[in-house]
Amino acid sequence: MQVELYCENCSCAFTAPPETSADEILERMIDDGPWYGLGEGETFEDMIFSALTARGAIYCPCCGEAVNVSEESLGRVAMEMLAQW
Repeated sequence: MQVELYCENCSCAFTAPPETSADEILERMIDDGPWYGLGEGETFEDMIFSALTARGAIYCPCCGEAVNVSEESLGRVAMEMLAQW
């Protein structure tokens, strides 16, 4: 499965497998755009999880609206985190 960051407002999107390394993600974002404000982590999934825990949302670099994050395992992790609060 792939993790996707998608803005419903302007259709800006970025996808990658959840286990993709942070170095590869940053390289792709710099080379191809868009640049999302992600958190620290070793993988794409870790970076997204870190950003969501710290800020509650990941914002679109094009329009500033909160983006949708989709992927089954990421959703499970997020729900487990919320259940602990």
